[in-house]
Amino acid sequence: MVKKAKAYSRPGQNKPRSSPKHSPEKEQNASTWIWGIHPILELLKVNPIKILEITILEGKSGEKLKQISALAKQNRITVHFSKTLINESQAHQGVEAKTKPVSFLSLHELLLKTKSSQPLFLALDSIQDPHNLGAIIRSASAAGVHGIIIPKDRSAPITGTVAKTAAGAMALVNFCQVTNLSDTLQQLKEKNFWIYGADGNADQTVHSCDFQGAICMVIGGEGKGIRPLVKKNCDFLVSIPMHSSLDSLNASVAAGVILFEVVRQRSK
Repeated sequence: MVKKAKAYSRPGQNKPRSSPKHSPEKEQNASTWIWGIHPILELLKVNPIKILEITILEGKSGEKLKQISALAKQNRITVHFSKTLINESQAHQGVEAKTKPVSFLSLHELLLKTKSSQPLFLALDSIQDPHNLGAIIRSASAAGVHGIIIPKDRSAPITGTVAKTAAGAMALVNFCQVTNLSDTLQQLKEKNFWIYGADGNADQTVHSCDFQGAICMVIGGEGKGIRPLVKKNCDFLVSIPMHSSLDSLNASVAAGVILFEVVRQRSK
């Protein structure tokens, strides 16, 4: 018997469609520290203006670190060499960068910036774990998501841990931060978006949905999934078929599965 995964939320679909030492983890509204070769290298290639300075651990070498130094010099970014790094507890790979705060678009700005005839947004409801958030951002970037909507409260802040887990994808996606996710979903409906919520108890599975048109996919937080009021504002709920005794998936895994089902359908 096929089981449905729990721990995220669901889209069905029968409607017609319209077409100093300090902790970098606490710095969301100030400058932010990120670390790791790939995230910093990707940011240097895609959006170097976001980087304020780079610190490389003394004694560290390698082609990628040389490339970071060269790109930093090319973009007139100061590079320091130090015996210690700000965040000594992380897998920093010998390099960290101080960056400007993460830029959040308003919903209006995100809509204006999205030129696709089939926009795909991802709304995250109460994702608390920074590793989950980073992994979701990475999957969203790979799937071509046009914007990630994050509530101001009840969400992990975007920090160095998130950037490291996202493995360079932070520089490639648009972020929108909102005060009230339910109101935001209503505003998207007014713009002819269909709102899908991932829900393991949903009767309809991702394979039986028609993911054409303007879509916002909602992924709920670890454990409880989508909050009731947010779920109420979803047009459809959808589940992932499960073929084992497991009845749940990690939020980031669920997000990846669903997003790439959207990609599969749209690539036909």
